[in-house]
Amino acid sequence: MSESNQLAGLPAERVVDAVHVLVRLRRTLERVETGLSLPQYQLLSMVRSGGERSARLADKLAVRKPTLTAAADALVAAGFLEREADPGDRRVVRVRITEAGSEALREAEEALAVAVAPLLADAAGQLDGGQEALLGCFDALGGALDRRFAEHRARHLAAVEGERAG
Repeated sequence: MSESNQLAGLPAERVVDAVHVLVRLRRTLERVETGLSLPQYQLLSMVRSGGERSARLADKLAVRKPTLTAAADALVAAGFLEREADPGDRRVVRVRITEAGSEALREAEEALAVAVAPLLADAAGQLDGGQEALLGCFDALGGALDRRFAEHRARHLAAVEGERAG
C-alpha cells in the first residue's frame, strides 16, 4: 500500500502536525488535577451508563485486559467502581460505577472542561464558523473513532469465530 493510501490522501506533513497537536492536548489533559488518571477517567466515563464486561471495556479503551484490571483495581479500592458477576454467566465480570465514582467523574469532567475551554475558544476564534466549526470537527473525529472501533471489533470477533470453526 502506498503512503498516499495509508494517509487517506492527506499530506503527510499535515497528518504529523495533527498528531503532535493531539499529543500536546493529551499532555495538557494529563496535567489537570482531577484526582484521577486519564485511563481511570476514561474507564469511569465508559461505565457510567451501566455495568460493562471487563473484556469489552478493554477493547473500547484499546488496552490489554491486565492493564484494565490494574486500573479497575485502583478504582475499586477507592470506592469508585464495584465488580459483580454476570447473573447469566458467572465467568463474566462486570464493573459498575458507584455514587462516589459518579461524583469523582463529575468533578473530573468539570476540571477538564475548565482547562480545555479557553483553548477551544481561542482555536474557534481562528476558524470561519467559529465554535460550531470546531465542535463539528470534534464530533466528526469522535464518529470516525467509533466507526474504527466497530470495524476493529467486527474483525476481532470474525477472527475468534474463525479460530473456533477451524
